[in-house]
Amino acid sequence: MSKRRKGVSLEEKRERLMQIYHDSKEVFNLKEVEKLGSKAGIVLQTIKDVNQALVDDNLVDFDKIGSGNYFWSFPSKYSEQRKRKRDELHQKYRLLQERVTSTQETIAKERELRVESEERTEKLSHLIKLGERLSNLKENLKQFEENDPRALNELQKSVKTVKEGADRWTDNAFNLRSWIVQKRGVPTSEVDKWLGIKDDFDYVD
Repeated sequence: MSKRRKGVSLEEKRERLMQIYHDSKEVFNLKEVEKLGSKAGIVLQTIKDVNQALVDDNLVDFDKIGSGNYFWSFPSKYSEQRKRKRDELHQKYRLLQERVTSTQETIAKERELRVESEERTEKLSHLIKLGERLSNLKENLKQFEENDPRALNELQKSVKTVKEGADRWTDNAFNLRSWIVQKRGVPTSEVDKWLGIKDDFDYVD
């Protein structure tokens, strides 16, 4: 009895189509893309959608000439895009690291005004964990491989998760400031100055 052939995943289909473009360095119409994709083991009925997804992701260039649509993707552009994306991730990591450091300093200063409590201890514990996540992200950046799109996707997810964590602790910093203003009757501007909260202290974009 013959075994059922395992289907090709969406990521594999994308990689195979990109390989066709990069190996050939040619410009194709859709029929040619479908023919070459089918030879590469991609189900014919799915090639058009996969190719369009690559166009939407700016990995494949597209132009309409006359009545025909033409597609191409050269390795040099793909490499440049990945380098820009990696640089963006490094920049995002740096901003997140600065935000965590700023929040740590704010909470440390507030600690002198507020009595230690179970809730506060829990918040500090969460902040420490957030710092550990950033350290792990830094290690992942070191291990980032330019030609591994799956690693890039995972890295983007990690950056999003850590960003959300940093924003939560920005909420905490603002809440702590409000507490001091309400309980101590000190003007907000004075509290900001004492805690070191600058005018540009805000959520991560």
